[in-house]
Formats: sequence, C-alpha cells, structure tokens
Amino acid sequence: DFPAAVRKTILNIANGAATTTEEISQLNFLLGEEFARAAITACKKWRVPLAAIDLIGSHGQTIYHQGAASKFLGARSIASTLQIAEPSVIAARTGVPVIADFRPADMAMGGQGAPLVPFVDYLLYRDEKRGRVALNIGGIANVTIIPPAAKPEQVFAFDTGPGNMIVDA
Repeated sequence: DFPAAVRKTILNIANGAATTTEEISQLNFLLGEEFARAAITACKKWRVPLAAIDLIGSHGQTIYHQGAASKFLGARSIASTLQIAEPSVIAARTGVPVIADFRPADMAMGGQGAPLVPFVDYLLYRDEKRGRVALNIGGIANVTIIPPAAKPEQVFAFDTGPGNMIVDA
C-alpha cells in the first residue's frame, strides 16, 4: 500500500540520482507520516491500543551509507550514513516515544553502522551449549555468529552481500 512515487523517489535518491535538500527534507517528513500510519494501522489490525505501546524503535530509511571512512574535503577520513523518516513526526502522530539513529550511534562509537541486528540476535538466540549462526536477509544480507555461552563482545557479524535490494531493484 506504499505509494509507488514515494518508493521510486527513495530508490532514485539512494542510487545517487540528482536531488535537492528540499526534496530530501520533504521526503524525510513524508516518510515519518507513512511510518506513523503503518504503526497506527498495525495496532488497529492486531487490536493493540497505542497507549499500550511504551516505545517505537525506528531505523528509518537509509538513503546513504558509507561505513568505511574515506577522505572528504581534504579533511581527515570520514564515514557517514543518512536515514530519513522523521522520528519526531512518528512520535507526534502516535503519541509514543520514538528512538532512532541506530546507525549513526553505532558509527559514533567506532562501528560501521551495519549490520544492526547482532545484539538482538544475541539476546534472542544465545545458548549456553550451542553456537548459533543467524542470517538476516534485509536490503543487505548479514550473518551473526554467536559462540556457545557467548558474552556480547564475543559475538561477531558481517555483511555477506546483497539481500532484498536485488528484489527491490
């Protein structure tokens, strides 16, 4: 039910098409509205009152991601990422606090901003006796390796190549 023109615009921008700051700003707020509508619709469908939701986590929509640092404007090396779908709009429309900026937060701490799921994989699949491997097929597929009785710092993950981005294209 996602508007085709919005999807096309997201893919064009993510693929490096010419754009303006106005278009990115407008799309950021439009996606916030769409994400809020999706949350409200899901709550209605599964008969969960919004008042029962404590928190919404929104990754946003990645329109640019460069996890490895490179020279920029002759300055020191910079890695960067940009996700849109304004979390303030989601919070205002749903009345639920929203946390966001997962990739930038990971990069600020020295990570590459991806993959994002390893800690959740650890929480869900850690086992005292069995090692586990979790495959996440998002836009980019990635693998999380969880050794037996692992501590969080023993978990490692890496991207493996294209996932759903091939289908999206």
